[in-house]
Amino acid sequence: MAVVLGARANLSTRRALLSVCEGRVRKRVGGSRPGRRTNRPRDFDLGAHAILRDYFGVDGEPPVYGEDAFEERFRLSRPVFNRLFRSICNEPAWRRTVSATGRPQAHAIQKVAAAVRVLGYGEPFDGADEYCRLSRSTIDMYTRLLTHFNIDMWASKYLRRTNAEELEHILTCNAARGLPSCMGSIFCTHWTWAKCPKALAGQYKDRNGKISVVIETVCDEDLYIWHMFVGCPGAYNDKNVLAASPLMLDVNDGTWPPRIYNYTLNGRSRRLLFYAADQGYPRYAIFAQPYSKPDTPRRQVYNRLQEAVRKDAERLYAVWWSRWFITKYPARYMTLPRLINTAKAVAILHNMAVEHRRHGFIASTRMAAAAAVRGARSGRHDGDYQGASGDGTAFVKDDGPTCGSVWGAPVPDFDGRGNDRRGCEGAPMGTARYMQMAEKEAKDTQEHFSLLHDLAEHVWADRGSLLAPYLRLPDVGGLSEGSSRAEDVLR
Repeated sequence: MAVVLGARANLSTRRALLSVCEGRVRKRVGGSRPGRRTNRPRDFDLGAHAILRDYFGVDGEPPVYGEDAFEERFRLSRPVFNRLFRSICNEPAWRRTVSATGRPQAHAIQKVAAAVRVLGYGEPFDGADEYCRLSRSTIDMYTRLLTHFNIDMWASKYLRRTNAEELEHILTCNAARGLPSCMGSIFCTHWTWAKCPKALAGQYKDRNGKISVVIETVCDEDLYIWHMFVGCPGAYNDKNVLAASPLMLDVNDGTWPPRIYNYTLNGRSRRLLFYAADQGYPRYAIFAQPYSKPDTPRRQVYNRLQEAVRKDAERLYAVWWSRWFITKYPARYMTLPRLINTAKAVAILHNMAVEHRRHGFIASTRMAAAAAVRGARSGRHDGDYQGASGDGTAFVKDDGPTCGSVWGAPVPDFDGRGNDRRGCEGAPMGTARYMQMAEKEAKDTQEHFSLLHDLAEHVWADRGSLLAPYLRLPDVGGLSEGSSRAEDVLR
């Protein structure tokens, strides 16, 4: 103890001598000590009253700003914001407390409004000080708490894999658009990282020379996010991100996509569902990509339709950045986990807003009207999509394959007719052989090109006559449309 106390006294003396030699005296900071700046009289009641008066109304008076202005300022409609506030206002960290001096602190509405403004406007933490009456450190803390609360409260509901009912709805909508058995569109984008540590700058530098992280998403026609993967370095391309994504890990395990949906393309029965992707992704059987050089009208029609479905993921980022500026501007956080939590929290708020408004989207209205017309004509009320010819449904749900596939259930050695069925049983789920064959099927390149061919033939038979007049057909040597060469080219 004597040695420790002596070393501490020697160190204090050396620090005092250094301060004197430098011509300054170091002030003690922190706590209620002389020389510390006093707290500003922020008047928390005035800040809470201003927020309630402007957007909710007080004393029986209507709010100053209506519904459109409310959604423009908070990026959420009033019912969604009220749902968020009611679920968080009674949490211990968000209640109004009393400080050690006996003074009441900020209201919960001030904390929620300041945190949402940071996420929506992308402004610095002291930007809402004048209106919300909160300091920079307080807004920073509650913005962090809001992101953690959203993830803990709603991540299991709004950032999850689709269930059977939701997947069937997506398949029905995409079949009506002309691309049967498409589970949505997948796309990657880069989020610039302004405060990246120098030790990670080389790893996270993308091809444009900017430091960024990659965001991978899967969405449907309503721009509802069904999958999000954030955190890969900006130096990764789409293939590298896909290899590390939980989406591909589930595909390799054989747990996704489900094999209980049977659909027919160009006379061939298939079970493996797919995503619409661009040419940056590998040539796997679970991806429907456009032709790099469409040299026939069939391929041109397919490329036009595939691009329309694939653009859903790109529209997602346009809508996302226009609503939540925190992801549009370069990230000002120092740690990667906070970037990931912020992106997930914003995605949850985006899905909450889409869930509240999706019943009024044009796509939902069109699908409901088409289903009503089909039900009136056929006398049925199910949600199966009828093809252009009306001779069958887009997909059929069953118990899965029973023979010739590793996902089949075990079958008897002999069927009712005496045929030998041994060897048709599938490998048990979770075994090494099961996962090996599942990965082999999902990454089959030949099956990918076969899928593109069948999709092109299906799209041409379904709506080729509608899109062909808008295509640039190859030169036929100046022949008229009635000539044989022109007819062959059109075929």
